[in-house]
Amino acid sequence: MMDLPKTLEKKLKAVISFLEGKKVIVGFSGGVDSSLLAFLSKMHAKKALLITEKSILYPDEEIEGTIQFAKRFNIRHKIIERNPLENKDFQKNPSNRCYLCKTDLYNDILEIMNSENYDIILDGSNADDLSDYRPGMQALKELNISTPYIDYDIHKNDIRAICKFFNLDVQSKPSMACFSSRIPYGQIINEEKLAMIREAEKFLRDRFNLKQLRVRLHEETLARIEFLPEDFTKIFTLENIELIKRKLKEFGFSYITVDIEGFRSGSMNEVLDLGNH
Repeated sequence: MMDLPKTLEKKLKAVISFLEGKKVIVGFSGGVDSSLLAFLSKMHAKKALLITEKSILYPDEEIEGTIQFAKRFNIRHKIIERNPLENKDFQKNPSNRCYLCKTDLYNDILEIMNSENYDIILDGSNADDLSDYRPGMQALKELNISTPYIDYDIHKNDIRAICKFFNLDVQSKPSMACFSSRIPYGQIINEEKLAMIREAEKFLRDRFNLKQLRVRLHEETLARIEFLPEDFTKIFTLENIELIKRKLKEFGFSYITVDIEGFRSGSMNEVLDLGNH
């Protein structure tokens, strides 16, 4: 097993020291960041509970992954079912949409923390998240949710390295964002749109064995697909193009386009004037 760099080892020890003696709840999505937090909490906190949100904003397969991880490490795990669309302001899809959703989610988790006498709630946001527009961070600050990776300057690549060090088998897992992030700000979020996105991404991922992609939905029925550039040659045959066109039209899309810039996280933020946020 490869040793960690000294600076990263020091940061890891600081996180472990922070966890010791505390009863913690981890907001657990099953991604790389929260999986490492879950593991460290199980190993070093006084008591650990993982809480996962099940909603129409995430693929069902992700939920199954959280269940398996919790079983593997024998960590107490609770799944809470939520419908973010019950928040009418969220449906309107403002640029601070993530703030609204995070506030609702962590208020629910705070109720569990208080009723079950836990000390703190941990969120897996990392130091890289500070470089993009992340309105959800404001909700974490307002509700006093702890962000150890940010507090100790731990970045995504650091987290992947630590996961590899502990053989967690999640270090190669691609970054995931909720389905509402596929819809441009200001365009209404509803169940029909989310279902179109969910079905299209599942089809493309399964059919072409893709690790990463996004299907962005513009103006009700236009799909802008972001593939990893290295997948372009695998996908773009005449036969595959015909298949993609037919299937996505079955899912409700009228126009199917491919973004030649390829996959990039947060591409919907490119139109924002961040100086005003």
